[in-house]
Amino acid sequence: MAKAEDKRYSSEIISIDPLSLASYAYSKNEIKLQKIEKSDKNSFYISYIQTRDVISATVDISRNIPDSDLKDAIEIKVYDELALDSSIEYAITYLETESKDSKNRTFNIFIIDLSLVTSKLAPIKEKTKYIDYVTTAPFLVKSLYRKNFIEPEGTHCFIYFQKNDAFLAIYKGGEYIYSKSLHYSLKEINEKFCELIGERVDEEDFNRILTSEGLKATNSVYQQNLMQLFGEIFLYINDVLVFTKRSYNIDFIDRMYIGSEIGSFAGIEEYAKSYLGLEAFEFNFSIAINSKEWYIDQIHILMMLSAQIYMENPDDNLNFSIYKRPPPLQQRPAGKLLGVLIASIVISLAYPAYQLGYQAYLNIVLSKTTSDYNEIFKKTSDIRQQLATLKIEKEKIDSLLKNETSKFEFRKKLLNEIYTKKITYPMKARILLEIFELTNANECKIDSLEFKKNILSLSIRNKSEKKITEFIKDLTALKKYKINTDKIIKDDTLKLYTSTISIGLNDE
Repeated sequence: MAKAEDKRYSSEIISIDPLSLASYAYSKNEIKLQKIEKSDKNSFYISYIQTRDVISATVDISRNIPDSDLKDAIEIKVYDELALDSSIEYAITYLETESKDSKNRTFNIFIIDLSLVTSKLAPIKEKTKYIDYVTTAPFLVKSLYRKNFIEPEGTHCFIYFQKNDAFLAIYKGGEYIYSKSLHYSLKEINEKFCELIGERVDEEDFNRILTSEGLKATNSVYQQNLMQLFGEIFLYINDVLVFTKRSYNIDFIDRMYIGSEIGSFAGIEEYAKSYLGLEAFEFNFSIAINSKEWYIDQIHILMMLSAQIYMENPDDNLNFSIYKRPPPLQQRPAGKLLGVLIASIVISLAYPAYQLGYQAYLNIVLSKTTSDYNEIFKKTSDIRQQLATLKIEKEKIDSLLKNETSKFEFRKKLLNEIYTKKITYPMKARILLEIFELTNANECKIDSLEFKKNILSLSIRNKSEKKITEFIKDLTALKKYKINTDKIIKDDTLKLYTSTISIGLNDE
């Protein structure tokens, strides 16, 4: 669970470049250059490891291996497949990636020589006591998703040029997929450019050309060679992307962000479109109210965002720092032991007094409880007696109610039967009279008649089919009976039409 507040840190974040030792302080939504040694000792210190110093690989591990043995299985496979030197101590960490393989799980593995980490961080350690968080440059990019600077939907490519390194990182759905150190750092680009033009150009002047004029330099010789050089760079990047898309089943890269330690290269978007077929966005994110006063290396911005995330929810899975700040005293083994000793002493001294005080308290409670019990017992005895009396009275009333209910039900049934017989039951004579009147009116003759279960069935005949139909209509129009009739049949021998009709009471 995330800690609401960690008192080991102040609100100030110090981001440190491990090579130049340039550091920025971020506090109260403002960023400023600040020397490490002048920072508050309780500030949160963060740095990073260059991509070129990290060995990255992908390994498959059988799904049958339990999680408790996973770390050992990965380390054994990494040492075997990558032929690591067993005499060197490595920091090995891993992230599981999506895999459709039903037999194996796929992991991105990151390996760093601990002696290299020590040498890289030693200059910082000389100036500050602790380095709270250290991770690789590509991992810092995730902070842009966690802090909602970039929506996580889709697959994104990040390319960043530094003075002594350059890296490409791929994120899909806001999660890390792949990263690689590129051959073209700013220093290497400058050297290749000097080889092409056959003269030496100072690094600062060359960087100024890249950010101000870029690939549209006013010097035609510079422009021609820059175009050739960046053509080679983007062909190389394209090869890396082709490999990545094939290896990690990536269909399409939705966005590309390109930036550098010195700022954006003017005109580089056209090269991304021409060589990669992708629209390039500027790798430049602002987090402070004074960010626009000068250009800040975006790695420092990413470090500040990552520091905020870590302070909100500490997670050391990708933290390679060997100079972490110790946990609060109460969380250390020595602190826990000290706490136990102090508690034991307090308990041993307080126990006799506690026993005396508790005994006196129990005597008071017992006396009051006994008094309350006697009073409540008396009340309950009275209530039990009243309940017994009420129970006898209730039984008498229930018996009387049962007898009266039986009489009432008998009379109710009798009255319903009388009502049905005298009021709602139709007299047979009345039914027959009405039917005979209708048959005479329609000149029909009755062949047979039967009365059963309140249903009168009669068979009528007539020389005219129409007369029988009119009889049925007249009978239906009375709306007193339920009429059911078979089809009208013609007797060719007698030349008569006959039909059987069932007549019942209508309930409406």
